[in-house]
Amino acid sequence: MERWGRLMWRLGSGLWLGSIFFLFVAIAPNVFRVLPESDAGRLVDAIFPVYYAMGLALGGLLLLGSVLRMRVQTGVRSWIPTIVGIINLLLVWWADRILAAMQKMSAGSAVFHAMHQRSVAISAVVFVVMLFGVVYEAVAV
Repeated sequence: MERWGRLMWRLGSGLWLGSIFFLFVAIAPNVFRVLPESDAGRLVDAIFPVYYAMGLALGGLLLLGSVLRMRVQTGVRSWIPTIVGIINLLLVWWADRILAAMQKMSAGSAVFHAMHQRSVAISAVVFVVMLFGVVYEAVAV
């Protein structure tokens, strides 16, 4: 059971961390530079619901993996991956709710801009939390 849990944790956290990194490094900086603003906006509107759905699914997978591992391991070390999974799911859900609200607003409004900054900050925190979880799990186990 522990091996399956470890596989689920590593698969979920690795794919999610890689997806966040790819979005920040390859997609986000280039979308508005390469495409006209209206096309870039439509592309972003199409990408982010899938991105957050993937974050929730992979977050669920890594959380399930951490819970399966907890059935065998005990102590504080066994809780860290689970806490990372819970924080990830809560933050991704929050960012998804922000996106839903942003899609109903004008992209030029001050409220839209503030919400966009908040969603970027949440994504950065998710990345740091996930990176901590992956490094901790690799070193502590």
